[in-house]
Amino acid sequence: MGKRVKGVRIFFMMFLALLGARALYIQVVTPDRILTLAHKKFDYNIKLSAYRGGMYDKSGQPLAISLDVKSIAANPRIVENPRAAAAKLARALNLSEPSVRRRLASTRYFTWIKRQVSPDELAAVQALNIKGIGFYNEAKRFYPESEALGNVLGIVGIDGQGLEGLELMFDSLLKGKPRQIEVRKDGMGRIIYARGLPPDEAKDGYTLCLTLDRRLQYIAYSELAETIRGHNAGSGFAIITNPVTGEILAMVSYPSFNPNIGVYKTMEGHRNRAVVDLFEPGSVMKPIWISWGIEKGRIRPNQTVFCENGKFSYHRKVIHDHEKYGWLPVTDVIKYSSNIGMVKIMDPVKADDMYSCLDLFGFTSQTGVQFPGEPDGFIRQPRRWTTVDKATVAYGQGFAVTGIQLLTAFNAMINGGMLLKPYLVDHITDAKGRDIEYFRPTIIRKVVSPQTSDQILTILKTVAIKGGTGEGASMSAFQVFGKTGTAQKIDPLTGTYSKKDYVSSFIGGIIDASGKPRLTMIVCINEPQLSYYASVVACPAFKNIMQKSSSIMDLSPNITVASKEPGAQGEGI
Repeated sequence: MGKRVKGVRIFFMMFLALLGARALYIQVVTPDRILTLAHKKFDYNIKLSAYRGGMYDKSGQPLAISLDVKSIAANPRIVENPRAAAAKLARALNLSEPSVRRRLASTRYFTWIKRQVSPDELAAVQALNIKGIGFYNEAKRFYPESEALGNVLGIVGIDGQGLEGLELMFDSLLKGKPRQIEVRKDGMGRIIYARGLPPDEAKDGYTLCLTLDRRLQYIAYSELAETIRGHNAGSGFAIITNPVTGEILAMVSYPSFNPNIGVYKTMEGHRNRAVVDLFEPGSVMKPIWISWGIEKGRIRPNQTVFCENGKFSYHRKVIHDHEKYGWLPVTDVIKYSSNIGMVKIMDPVKADDMYSCLDLFGFTSQTGVQFPGEPDGFIRQPRRWTTVDKATVAYGQGFAVTGIQLLTAFNAMINGGMLLKPYLVDHITDAKGRDIEYFRPTIIRKVVSPQTSDQILTILKTVAIKGGTGEGASMSAFQVFGKTGTAQKIDPLTGTYSKKDYVSSFIGGIIDASGKPRLTMIVCINEPQLSYYASVVACPAFKNIMQKSSSIMDLSPNITVASKEPGAQGEGI
């Protein structure tokens, strides 16, 4: 008996020794592991929207900012009478009652009811005083310029991720660090304590400082919208740039959308047509061919061409002009926009050389503008061109380009001959305002000489004077230069050119008192219904936008001073 008791005592002593050693190991040697396991059981992290960096225009005005708003959540386990609570919450938050009821029927300890609520919704729910309902701060994106910049800036998702536009393009820089709050639960799983955000959880997304001017953006959008509505057109876009630097000062598309609403019945207004839409440019391409021909010594501005009195049979295809023209110098071929004249001028040029011209001016590749979804130009390889194809390409049909490609090439033609990379972002700063990256004018390549550039600019000035197709774009205070374009569209049903659907455009700019091009712009109106000629549709829109923009920018007018000699012409200063 004594031996048995002694054995039991030894067993218990050994058991207690092992238990003590284990406790010593757990509490002294590896305490962190136990604490980690305890935190996993009793702590719960709730993910919140990150603070994104803002976007600002060239003068520092906000275009996209993140502000704190309230989100509403529930602990379904402690909500009393979930059915009645669901009915009240659904009415206050304009939600589906069955949806709220399902959330409150969950066995989880946390579920969102509605995120990023309005102040009125917040007040309504707080007045209900329902047990188990909590309120949390989250960052919501606001866009002060609304529709005017909707399809350029883009939108973000409910968790703050960029979905479209610049928000998507620069998402990795704009988004802040993941934000979360730590919730502590008791042994029954009930939330007993919610910690706030750690002090280092600051608004740490980078800031984009854009080249856009919100004033010019608003002017261009308003005029574009009025033009499209006035002509019952389907859509359109406009871009304003500084031709010497490549800065994009305004970029608008219509229809657009309000990024502050967050509910979209159609995605039609989300497209930045100035960058992503391909279209056949029409006659706005004619000066490109002329500048290339002058540079190569194949075309002289004073050479003349017979325009067949408005009707020309070319390899079984009949080419028409809108007026009956006879002999015209090259300058007047551009001024009056003669298709027949362009076909005859470009007839001796090989298809390979024409393709090389398009490639030189950047139409076969992306411009590299800081915006997602930019396509290459759609241009068939020259070996597949027929003789008639070559003729139609001469007056801007049979291939497709984007608006930003057109304006980039146009700028190269009139700025002294340099093809510049267009850009929307001027510089980027971090959360503390320190400069991270600057974007500056980037020369891609030289396309023509300064002498050729001056010659083509002189030709383009004739378009906007009396008798030119762009006369409707002329301004009293500034000298205007440019080119009209009225391009037929392909009928998707027949695969042939439509006789009623056109793209009307004007591409040009103004010269101020310095004597140099100061602003350039393209206006493109898709499928105008009342009249499709660019002189009637696009030119007045260009004029209205440029007049208001030049006033806003305080440009010095190109004033005409009367000469002292009677009957003498004035001299521009």
